[in-house]
Amino acid sequence: MTTLYSETSKVCPQCAENVQRAAAICRFCNHDFRAGTLRSQSGPTNGLAIASLVLGILWLWWIGSILALIFGYVSRNQISDTNGRQGGAGIAVAGIVLGWIGVGTLCLFIVIALAGAA
Repeated sequence: MTTLYSETSKVCPQCAENVQRAAAICRFCNHDFRAGTLRSQSGPTNGLAIASLVLGILWLWWIGSILALIFGYVSRNQISDTNGRQGGAGIAVAGIVLGWIGVGTLCLFIVIALAGAA
C-alpha cells in the first residue's frame, strides 16, 4: 500500500490506495469518487441461476436435477457474457453441483434397481 501524493494520482478514502487522479472509480475497492460511495460488485442476480439452485434442491423426481444442470450452465454463460453487470455465478455453480448430485443419485438408483431385478 502506497500513500504517495502526486499531481497524477490521488488516494482512495476507502482503501487508501493510489489511483489516477482522473479515475471516477477506485480499481481496488470500487469506491465511486463522484458519489462518495462503494459501487456494487455486480448487478442483479441471473434468474436462471436462481432457478438452477431451486431445482437442484427440489430434485422433482430427478427432472429437477437435469433442469438444474441445463439452467446452471446456461446462466453461467449469460453471466460471463455480461462482464460483471449480472451476478449469480456462485448460485449457478451451486445449482450445477446439486444437479450432478441428483443425476449421480439417479444412476445409483438405476444400478440398484437393475441388480435387484436380476
